[in-house]
Amino acid sequence: MASCQLINQQGASWQVNKRLYKQAKTSETSVRISLHDQKAWLLDGEGWVILKTNISTGVTGHETPVGELKVLEKLEEKRSNRYGKYVDKKTGKVVVAKSWLHKGALPEGTVYEGIAMPYWMRLTWWGLGMHVGEFPKHTRCSFGCIRVFRAAQPWIYRKTQEGTPVTVEGKSLVVEMVEKERFGWRNLKF
Repeated sequence: MASCQLINQQGASWQVNKRLYKQAKTSETSVRISLHDQKAWLLDGEGWVILKTNISTGVTGHETPVGELKVLEKLEEKRSNRYGKYVDKKTGKVVVAKSWLHKGALPEGTVYEGIAMPYWMRLTWWGLGMHVGEFPKHTRCSFGCIRVFRAAQPWIYRKTQEGTPVTVEGKSLVVEMVEKERFGWRNLKF
């Protein structure tokens, strides 16, 4: 099992096959996402699973779209220009926790601070991306983006590039992906 690693942090489950990960060429990887399973798989150029992780996608009314996408932009540090909070300029204290629900003028003495979205991988030009985000396991809680565990997303980020295919599907992919795994991952808790 030295070539596989199971990470389980605060209920976060993800796995990486370090040997296949190291061998995978960034120019040949792809990502498959199942909205049904709330899981993502990073595949090498031959279609073998090199990483799998739980994710969180869009809630009702802000669904993550199904389809063939690709990575359009990558930024290690990104903040949302749509979802954030208003904080006091001097103290940094939160004045309005959810700026998108605020009506009217900017509260006096405040500045906008977008929600951090580290290891951002843009998938659409209208604001959908894959990035680090907090979420309870098996729960949809984003406004369309694909949230990934803090420990797992940098691994995905490093093995993708602009143009990497990202396929989002509504159906379960668990059985299909198990067939694309190597080295006995079936016996590990996921």
